[in-house]
Amino acid sequence: MSDYREERRFRCLNDGGKTYVVIQQIRISGAASPKTDYMTEDGEIVNRLDEDHFLLLLDGQVLHIPHVSDADH
Repeated sequence: MSDYREERRFRCLNDGGKTYVVIQQIRISGAASPKTDYMTEDGEIVNRLDEDHFLLLLDGQVLHIPHVSDADH
């Protein structure tokens, strides 16, 4: 059985404005090299497309990571 370590969480929005939280996790056992996986908090599998987007694999939605301006920090 593989062990996973959570690395990061991303708050994402789909085109309809629904919020998802995507979890980046690293599989740390059972493999020669660590493997990164992504999933929503609800257990839906997602694929990272680039720095700003994920693809929700079951229904093909693209999730966007909203950028926060420096003034909003």
